[in-house]
Order: sequence, then structure tokens, then C-alpha cells
Amino acid sequence: MVKIVEPMVGLLTNSEVLRVLHDRGADGQRPGNTALPVEKMAYHYLTTHSAGVREPQALQDFMKLLEPFKLVRSEQLAIINTCPTSAVEVFLLVDDCEARLSEAQVEQILDLVAMHLKH
Repeated sequence: MVKIVEPMVGLLTNSEVLRVLHDRGADGQRPGNTALPVEKMAYHYLTTHSAGVREPQALQDFMKLLEPFKLVRSEQLAIINTCPTSAVEVFLLVDDCEARLSEAQVEQILDLVAMHLKH
């Protein structure tokens, strides 16, 4: 059984969750894996519905590109996980977006997503 030592210590991107699930054998590639059925289901869902696997350095680099927008970590992760393609999506991901970001900044975020996160 998993023991939660400190809840909400850190947030993860879908890519990081995929890496953990892969290491636990949720991809079904290794005999004798320790993955639970729910982990296998989560792995399958994330591989078909998320932004995909990204290298840790690429994620860190993208988060540095978002620094000028003063987004909190949860907003950065939401952008990474969903790869927004429209201003409406950015408005849904960023709290109080209209007050915090100009239209130009929202477009800059969309351009960054298109350049660095799209497959």
C-alpha cells in the first residue's frame, strides 16, 4: 500500500506521470510488472489523450519560456498538459487571465505552445 507522506508537495505533468507509470510496467512491456489495473488504464488514457511524452529538459526549457508571464506552476502544467490552440483555452487555464495577461501575451503563449509542444 502507498503511504502519502506529504500531500500536494508537487504537481506533475502528464509526461512525468507517464514516465512513472512506464517505470511501474503499466505499458505491459515487461513480464512480472507491478502495475495495478488502474495504472494500466491511466497509462493507456494518457498515451492516447495527452500532450505525450516529453524529455524533462524540454519541459524545464518550456517552463522557463513561460516565466515572463508570471504564471503559477499549476497554470504552467495545465498549459503543458493540454497544449491550448486558442485564446479561449488559455483563458480557461489561467486564473483571472483577462486582468493578468494582454491579448498579445495570450497570443505569445499560443505561439510558444505551437513551436515547442505540438508534435
